[in-house]
Amino acid sequence: MGPPATGADLRGDARQDLTIDDPYRLSYRRIRAGATEPELILAQRTIDRSWGPSDDSIYVEVEVPNWKSEPLATTLSAVLPGSGQLYVGEKGSALVYAAIEVAGWSGWLWYRHDAANLRDQSEGLAGDPGVASSGWTYERWTSATGGDPADLAGLYAVDREAYLHVIGTDPRYAPGWIAESTHGQFVDTRNRSDTRLKNSRLLLTGLWVNHLVSAATALRSARLHNLPLARNLGMRIDPQIKGGRAGLMVTLRGKF
Repeated sequence: MGPPATGADLRGDARQDLTIDDPYRLSYRRIRAGATEPELILAQRTIDRSWGPSDDSIYVEVEVPNWKSEPLATTLSAVLPGSGQLYVGEKGSALVYAAIEVAGWSGWLWYRHDAANLRDQSEGLAGDPGVASSGWTYERWTSATGGDPADLAGLYAVDREAYLHVIGTDPRYAPGWIAESTHGQFVDTRNRSDTRLKNSRLLLTGLWVNHLVSAATALRSARLHNLPLARNLGMRIDPQIKGGRAGLMVTLRGKF
């Protein structure tokens, strides 16, 4: 057997290629003919992993008897006061919130309807300013003051409500009324209409408050209802080895 080949001998033979390849390593060296230094070539190993439940995993959705959803109770009472309390099982408070809701909307509708009727009555007391028999007329005001009713006529044509407000509250137009008593009745009727509108706005605010309070108390009721159930629930975690793989067994237990 002759002497081992040296690097120079390898470089002298253009056909010779020495390769050291180990499949269990991440790199190997190759000496090519004519190369002055060994060439380092890095190999890359690809590892594919899949995440998620394994074939032997068991996922079970557990329903606790008589458990009440807190988000559902809150949403129900926010939309319709009392319905969340009824869902939880508090019939007494459900009736209270529902009664407040019905009374509030009934009052709101009545106030709005009565305000509209009083507005119509006040407009009837003033009448058409172009008709001599009306409660307030251009002719009567012009004869008493010598003023030009053109501005009032324009206001009457485009904004009837603003016109009625002006002739009722501005003392410069008081001479246009057929009698002081008619003027006083007109002002009183409009004031009562304004009061009805104000009360309707207050009731509407109260209705929103009823929604918020009912939703908050429904959430509280659901939590209080679920509290004893939550105390009776326990979780047990047991490590397991199956098929050479480690795992966990999670058990939800209820105490009765």
